[in-house]
Amino acid sequence: MLILVKLLGIIIVVMGFIFLINPTAFKQYASFWQQRKRIIMGGILSLLFGVIFLLVASECKLRGVIIVFGIWAIIKGVLLFALEQEKLNAYLNWWIEKPLSVIRFFGFITLAVGILLIYSV
Repeated sequence: MLILVKLLGIIIVVMGFIFLINPTAFKQYASFWQQRKRIIMGGILSLLFGVIFLLVASECKLRGVIIVFGIWAIIKGVLLFALEQEKLNAYLNWWIEKPLSVIRFFGFITLAVGILLIYSV
């Protein structure tokens, strides 16, 4: 299961890099999630990764970081199921409407989180 956490870290690094150099890709990514069936899929994946993070935390270098990511993922998964579609779409639209400089900064933060995740394992 450690390999899954490291793989997710690599995916997050790649996404952060893409959002950093091509912020319009983030806007397309956010638009992708505006359908309920995709939100449900995202909620399931978040819950699954949250549980995996908590299960493997004891085997990681920075177990506190992995525990925080696990709890964060579980909370996100629960919220994706609990919140109404209109509220989720409003949040996604809030991000879509941000200037490209803000999206680039978010890409940098995403890249840093991915690197931290990989290092933590």
